[in-house]
Amino acid sequence: EIEPAMVEASRRFLPANRRAYDDPRSRLVIDDAKSFFAASAEPFDLILSEPSNPWVSGVSSLFGTEFYQLVKRKLAPGGVFGQWLHLYEIDDALVLTVLAAVHRNFAAYDIFIVGNMDILIVASDRALPAPDWSVFRAPRVAEDLARFVAFSPETLEATRFLRRDALAPILEQGFPANSDYFPVLDAGAER
Repeated sequence: EIEPAMVEASRRFLPANRRAYDDPRSRLVIDDAKSFFAASAEPFDLILSEPSNPWVSGVSSLFGTEFYQLVKRKLAPGGVFGQWLHLYEIDDALVLTVLAAVHRNFAAYDIFIVGNMDILIVASDRALPAPDWSVFRAPRVAEDLARFVAFSPETLEATRFLRRDALAPILEQGFPANSDYFPVLDAGAER
C-alpha cells in the first residue's frame, strides 16, 4: 500500500478483513508498488493488486505493460497475479487496452465478475490451475463469510467471465496496450 492512512482505515473493517492481518504469510508494506517490486529480490507465489480507479492520478501505470512485466519477473514459477479493475466510469476501449497489456505479458489469464461493475483478472505465465474452491468450506473462512452471500464452488465458478483464448482474436490484431510509453488509459480515463 502506498498510503499509510489506507491501512489504518482498513482496520475499521475488522474483523471482516482480519485474514490480511492475522495470516503469518501476509505482510503489509508501505511503498509504491513499482518501486517495491523493482527493489525486491524474492519471488512471490501470489501478487494481488487492487489499485484505485485508473483515472486517479498516477494509478494508470499499474494497469500497463511495464508494471505487468515487472510483476511477471517477481512471480515464482507457477505463481499467480490477480488484479482488480473497476469497470464503471471507463469505456470498453480503455478496458481493452488494459486487457491487451495483460494479454501481451501473461501466457494464461481468466477474468471473473466480482460485482456489478468490477472484474478480477487472474494471470500466470503458465497454465492456470483449476481453482480450489473448497477453501470456502474451511471452518474459519466459512465463519468469516457467513454474513455474506453463500459461496459454493458452483456460484464461484459462475463468476468466470472470459479466458485468454476468448479475447485472443481481438487482442492479437494489433490492439493497443496501455503502457508508460502509450498512456492511453491515463489520457482517456478522466474523460
